[in-house]
Parts: sequence; C-alpha cells; structure tokens
Amino acid sequence: MTERSSHNRELDWVDKLVAWGCDLLHLTKYQAILTQLAKFTIAGVINTAIDWGIFFSLYNIFGWNPVISQAISFTIATIISFFINTIWVFDTTKKKTRQRLIMEFFVLNLIALGITTGLIYLFIDIMHMNEILAKILTTVITMIYNYITRKLTLEDRSENRNY
Repeated sequence: MTERSSHNRELDWVDKLVAWGCDLLHLTKYQAILTQLAKFTIAGVINTAIDWGIFFSLYNIFGWNPVISQAISFTIATIISFFINTIWVFDTTKKKTRQRLIMEFFVLNLIALGITTGLIYLFIDIMHMNEILAKILTTVITMIYNYITRKLTLEDRSENRNY
C-alpha cells in the first residue's frame, strides 16, 4: 500500500465501520477483505445509480434511442467506476501503466455488458423469469465477475496480502 493510501485509509469511515464490526464479531483476520468488499459494494451502488440515472434521463426525458442511451450511460459509468475502483477500492498495481489498466478495465466492462445482456435475455426471454428477479440475479452474478476481474487486474498479486 502506498503512503498516500495508508494516510487516506486512516480517515476513511468505511475502514472504521468495518473495523468496528470485525472487532465486535471477532472477524479481525478478515477485516482487509471485508473492507474491500464493502467499498466495492458502495462503489457498485454509486456506479449503478449513475448508469441508471443517465440512461433513464436520456431515454425517458430526452426521448433518445435506448441503445444510444445505454451506450452513453454505460460509458460514463465505466469511466467513473474506473476512478473509484483505482483510487478508493483497490491498491492499484504499479507494475502496469495507467493506459494498460484503463484498457483492461474497459475490455472487462465490455465483457460484463455482454454477460448482463446475455443473462437478461436468458432469464426473461428463455426462462420467462420475472424482470425484477432477473435483474437482481444478473446484478449479483455480474458483481461477482466484476470483483474477481478487478482484483486480478488492478492489484499486484505478487504483494503479500492479509486476505
């Protein structure tokens, strides 16, 4: 962890809240991973709100084509997600250039977009599942994919970790 991120972590309310919970529940050995998962979840909620807010604004208020609205909302949310994840959630590796991290992040997000589209199609059109349940399942599956791929690409796996 860099000196800058160590200093910021001291002031971070999520770190303090998770530390308190881990102390209370005797889970201190899992504190680092639980903190990262909490931050990842908060980042995901923010990213989802931005994506949905932009999409529904462009589509419903301005009457834009839904595919164009989705492309724009997805792109803006992905850019914001990149910065939240590399600054706040993960201890970003120093072994890759910023350009490479950005490229990997966007490629993985395009794959996630394909996964979400495919799952929505599978759940709703093929399995005739309720739309809300389909969206919830799709979001959970995609969140797991996003966490794993970001952890593998953004962080330096050669560093010793507590988790």
